[in-house]
Amino acid sequence: MWLTKLKTALVLEEVERISTLLDEMPQFDTLEEMEEAAYLLQQSKILLEQKKNQSAQTLQQLRNSIDFLKSTNEEPPSSLNLKF
Repeated sequence: MWLTKLKTALVLEEVERISTLLDEMPQFDTLEEMEEAAYLLQQSKILLEQKKNQSAQTLQQLRNSIDFLKSTNEEPPSSLNLKF
């Protein structure tokens, strides 16, 4: 049952569900279940690393956009900027 839930979460890329399932990992009865769990855990790790990298790229794009917008904004005139 747990393995099926983990497979489903992996296919649907449900990161929160994977995290919850990892916290609830049961003891496995057979070598086959252990091997399957190990494979699914490896795939979960790969998915989480991909999501992490994707988030980092998105964050960098946002930072670049903010920097660009700041550089194109004119600074408001200072009240102390007196011209004679």
